[in-house]
Amino acid sequence: MDRSRLAPAAAPLASSARPSIFIYTEEQRGNQLVESRVIGMMSDISGSEKLIVAQDPHSGLKFIYRIDHESSNLDAAAITEQDESVFNGKHSVEINAMSYRLGTAENAMKLLRGKTHWIQDKGAVLSVLLQNAAARKTRFSPPRIERDRMRKVPHGVPVELLPT
Repeated sequence: MDRSRLAPAAAPLASSARPSIFIYTEEQRGNQLVESRVIGMMSDISGSEKLIVAQDPHSGLKFIYRIDHESSNLDAAAITEQDESVFNGKHSVEINAMSYRLGTAENAMKLLRGKTHWIQDKGAVLSVLLQNAAARKTRFSPPRIERDRMRKVPHGVPVELLPT
């Protein structure tokens, strides 16, 4: 049986491995669910803005995502170069003159409310990649533009799992 074509109901968790989620992407190799490691979460001092950080398995980039539960979309907001060891609830980072606490991968999974399959908004990713290339430092892109969004992963798309 070809494991790469199966979409597990939940992301596998090994005690030594970080949690993962499946992100539907239309970029690069596109139109597939790609298993991505969840690195951690970020929250502003007030706790009103909470974001997750997941690592793209192909590029190694750590995307900071805004979560849109209603549409099951993850909107890329920035790219971070923070080492995953600092996502432990004890460190913070300053972005756009705001301080953000770095939380654990387990807390990031709680923000996702048990949902393991997400859709990566391709417009937000492109915006972040362009901004990162121009600025060469972590900055947040503006919140998403209102537009029609993909709300369901097409049936039967290939699934790419992380190497074990």
